[in-house]
Amino acid sequence: MRMDDERRRIITKVAYMYYMEGLTQTEISNKMGIYRTTVSRMINKARQEGIVSISINGYDTSIFNLEEKLKEKYQLRDVVVVPNHPGQSNDDKDRQLSAHAGQYLKQIIEPGQVVGFSWGKIISGMVAGTREVAPTNATFVPLVGGPSSANTEYHVNTIVYDMARKFGGKNIFIDAAAVQKTPYIKQEVTSSRYFRDIETYWNNLDIACVGIGGPLNGNVSRWRDLLTKEDVDLLKDQHAIGDCCCTFFSREGKILRGNLLDRTIAVPLLNLQKVRHSIGVARSMNKAVSIDVLMKMNILHTLITDEETAQRLLTI
Repeated sequence: MRMDDERRRIITKVAYMYYMEGLTQTEISNKMGIYRTTVSRMINKARQEGIVSISINGYDTSIFNLEEKLKEKYQLRDVVVVPNHPGQSNDDKDRQLSAHAGQYLKQIIEPGQVVGFSWGKIISGMVAGTREVAPTNATFVPLVGGPSSANTEYHVNTIVYDMARKFGGKNIFIDAAAVQKTPYIKQEVTSSRYFRDIETYWNNLDIACVGIGGPLNGNVSRWRDLLTKEDVDLLKDQHAIGDCCCTFFSREGKILRGNLLDRTIAVPLLNLQKVRHSIGVARSMNKAVSIDVLMKMNILHTLITDEETAQRLLTI
């Protein structure tokens, strides 16, 4: 038997013991009478020479490639891409995204943390998508004011209440609309004692879960009925491309300041840069450009989106 054949036999045997018998590298080292570092090199060699091939069945691993490409493009800490399936409706896609976001929250949350939420359909759906959660004693807080009285579906207070019940924690309510009529009224609200408590929580967030709004000409956002015609006209003049936490940003990646922001009750968007886990949860081709701009602003550290949106983001 030639030396090359003998070496291949040993490498194959080491690979068999490691992959098929489930032995550790230390156990193989002891059995074979060779150094553990040699065992490690042989395992790597077995893969390089095609002696061992590894496949993952039952899941489209190209999703992981999309995640890594998005992490690199936007310099994010983490990305979750949810696979799409033929025949899915938009409601199905939203529910699936919500469920993955809920499971991600369950994965990262730690006891006693402060967790903030904006509002909307997908963020609200995280409650139903999260199952079998151990009590956390976490505090769940709104990151924005509420909607108008005519559009109360997916209210942020309902979201934090339901999340607190789901995760065995407590919730804080916000008793003000997201957009006030004047900056003076906003100042009256934000200078109250109860609101100072909310701001303290905003300054001590451990996790923030936020939606991302698309362009003004897209689907109607559930809070934008609070905007006046003058607000909308000015936003268009300023090249508004999307919003996060009721704060608009431009195509150029600038936060749009002015009278509207001075009337808006929401966590300052730049605060999210300091949050350990600031998570954007959004999907749809219509929102892709908005998501792209916000990710490039380096405000959020994590993106949870779906496959078709991820593919679109990589082409922008």
